[in-house]
Amino acid sequence: MISLLNSWDITLFRLINGQGHSYFLDWFMPFMTDLKNFRYVLPVLVVWVLLREKKAGIVFLVFIGLTLAITDPFSSRLLKDWLGRIRPCHVLEEVRLLTDCNTSYSFPSSHAVNIFAAAFFLSQPLKKLSPLFFGIAGIVGYSRIYIGIHYPLDVIGGATIGLLIAWPMRWLKDQVVARWIQPPGWKIAKKGRNFIGRR
Repeated sequence: MISLLNSWDITLFRLINGQGHSYFLDWFMPFMTDLKNFRYVLPVLVVWVLLREKKAGIVFLVFIGLTLAITDPFSSRLLKDWLGRIRPCHVLEEVRLLTDCNTSYSFPSSHAVNIFAAAFFLSQPLKKLSPLFFGIAGIVGYSRIYIGIHYPLDVIGGATIGLLIAWPMRWLKDQVVARWIQPPGWKIAKKGRNFIGRR
């Protein structure tokens, strides 16, 4: 079963990495795979969340920071070293490599772990942008295969791990907000009760 799954993984890697490429994708995928290219977008999202959510936004940013502080070392240090899967660019022939072949292990894709965890968090306060966040996460994951340094299962596994870590962290964040941050309608409701009481 494992052998068959590995065979499918390699076949799909070959399909994505070796076919269907173009000059545009050869530029676009390395751009998307470099998360430093999103550094100008992050401050905008931070300000947006703070303006929209006020005190709850501060709690949100603290918890998304904590989540990424968990996902990155958990995937890049613990899981990769434990599982020890060699990257395709080190073991397969004729890989179209559009970047340096990283010397770290392959599973899971830390890019996928981190960006899917972040997308899950951001999709809560910015629900209308959820398709955009998960679309970007999907493209970043796909780019890791396209540029030749990850297998498809590395990305799928990474996305799953990111979501599994982000889900309880977001739930915990919601508990903190519900316990310590008054909901927006609380003061209005309180005033309404006082007015009724005076009548």
